[in-house]
Amino acid sequence: MPQPKPKLSAMRPHRLAGGLLLASIAAQALATDNTLIAVTEPWPPYNTFSNDDTADGAHALILQRALALSGVEAQINVYPWARAMALAQSRPNTLLLSVARTPEREQQFIWIGKLSQTQDFLWRADTTANQSETSLLQIMRCCSICTVRKDVSEEALRQQDTEHRLQLVLTGSHHDCLRMLRNGSVAYMAGSPYRIQATLQQSSLPASFLHKTTAIAPPRKLFLAASKGTPEATIRKLQHAMHQLQQSGEHDRILQKMLAKPLPATGDANAANPPASKP
Repeated sequence: MPQPKPKLSAMRPHRLAGGLLLASIAAQALATDNTLIAVTEPWPPYNTFSNDDTADGAHALILQRALALSGVEAQINVYPWARAMALAQSRPNTLLLSVARTPEREQQFIWIGKLSQTQDFLWRADTTANQSETSLLQIMRCCSICTVRKDVSEEALRQQDTEHRLQLVLTGSHHDCLRMLRNGSVAYMAGSPYRIQATLQQSSLPASFLHKTTAIAPPRKLFLAASKGTPEATIRKLQHAMHQLQQSGEHDRILQKMLAKPLPATGDANAANPPASKP
């Protein structure tokens, strides 16, 4: 007599365990592999565009052209920002984009070429249309702020916390910050205009839902960087290729073309609620 098939609910724990095991094996293999890789984070329209798992944004396309010109091969992987930073800080032969070049990071990486420029602001839910904005210092004294762990906004806020009154909440993504802002867990969230635009759109919220307040820091340049221990020959080839793209104008053409495109509409729940981590 045939045995009854196991219920789907009974199978799920085994599938989850198998998935976690494969993720662990993949992460260990990546850490010990000596081939050149590039890591980045989901950030439309710079690093990703069509979805949060594919490196097809403006900066990713510039890197792909630089790799082609230099004859260097590297696979581009998309991770949460803290994971991408950790890999670039610990694994030789790792390229990182798009990373803000700050004094604190100057000695942590080898800087290859500029990609573009951005600026972070604080944003609040636009529930009080006539609410007068206060200074960054006043906000830091009174209110909780959410930002992504290891993001440049975290560095900038901590640097300015001279009174040690900063109420900083760190998360894995801007979507997490938006959820906390919506449920009242925090008063403000940090992010650049493009970052906020994409986060709101992927969450099916209008652009008017968040109100831009004060700047966190002056505009910062975003770079392609490499981990310490990456071969000098690889660095030189990529630096020369990035210079070629700048001189020919191709760099700016790619950037302007991608930034002019409207972000694709999405009904994918995974886009609005990306997984907390990846292998």
